[in-house]
Amino acid sequence: MEYLTEYDLNAIDNNTFRVPRFLFSGSYQKISADSKLLFALMMERQSTALDELGKESGYSLTLMKKCVKELTKAGLIQVQDPLILITQMRRIL
Repeated sequence: MEYLTEYDLNAIDNNTFRVPRFLFSGSYQKISADSKLLFALMMERQSTALDELGKESGYSLTLMKKCVKELTKAGLIQVQDPLILITQMRRIL
């Protein structure tokens, strides 16, 4: 059996992000795991640049659209201009 070393733990800690606990309770429990992870990336990066988030997450255009719709419906994000959002999503792929 092998154990993680302190070096391994530091490398892991530097390459992680936090998913807020509130997403796992109340009305947010029904949100998909993909949407929760995308939201956590948005919070960590303090960005909603979907082209960057799409590349980083590896999500397809279809999945990005689903997640954005789900996060908007849950009130976690607001889409100011749907046309700009669609343009950003087309640049992902």
